[in-house]
Amino acid sequence: MNRYSEHAGILAALAAGVIWGFLGLFVRTSDEMGITPIQLTCLRYILITVVIGSYILITRRRGLRLDRRALAIILVMGVIGTILNSVTYLESMTLISLSLSSVLQYIAPFCVILISAPLLHERITRTKAIAVIGAFIGCVLCTGVLTDPGSLDPWGIFLAALSGLCFSIYTVGSKMLSVHGLSVSTVLFYTSLICCVGLAPFCDLPSAFGLMASSMEVLLLVIGMGVFVTLLPFVLFNYSLTKIEAGKASILTYAEPLTATVIGLVIYSEGVRIDSAIGIVLILLALIIVNRKSR
Repeated sequence: MNRYSEHAGILAALAAGVIWGFLGLFVRTSDEMGITPIQLTCLRYILITVVIGSYILITRRRGLRLDRRALAIILVMGVIGTILNSVTYLESMTLISLSLSSVLQYIAPFCVILISAPLLHERITRTKAIAVIGAFIGCVLCTGVLTDPGSLDPWGIFLAALSGLCFSIYTVGSKMLSVHGLSVSTVLFYTSLICCVGLAPFCDLPSAFGLMASSMEVLLLVIGMGVFVTLLPFVLFNYSLTKIEAGKASILTYAEPLTATVIGLVIYSEGVRIDSAIGIVLILLALIIVNRKSR
């Protein structure tokens, strides 16, 4: 792989993490408009399915073809990596604090590194280990979970950690499919289709569609969240997996809690805590370290 291709993958993973960091803006706004997180999740995956499906039909219909191996991986990614990931994360947020849910979901890079070793033959290097540990500590400090952990409900903690494991399965599966030769658009189409079909029975879609029909603000929110903080970062992240190792791409998404912390400071005037400042520095150092050549 040439240096340009690797740099493109690194930038794509970083950009995906930064864009995901804006998710909190949309979630806070959706709460005020009366649309639930699970409705919003289902609607944004419906939007992705329609957009990507239309793109494939217009540009190359062969992109819808799957062999048995690819179908099996897609099913695992769709059921575990999207549906179970979304449900466990959303449910955990009702039982424990948002900051603790976010921190526990970020065990994903650890899981990706461990799973990628036997399945993708990616090396577990000292550079990766230092970077992922440093970034995770930075994530903990950025969220302020040490000083204000909130509820420590065991079931909520388990669900948040499970959500991280589920996303790591999505990451590794996507990398396996890229090696298998499947395009980013095909992977996104089928995993999004599985997710919206799986979530639809549990989120009262008629009510959600009614809100969208009666309020232009809700409609724009769903479209903005579906395109900006879901479709775009997933395209970038899946693209990065075609260019760099899954473990490295996963570590680079620690740009998300860093971005979310900065947004909280700038937009919501949440104040600059010493632990947040240290956390930001640690994540930045981790992102620099992981992009150094391993010895």
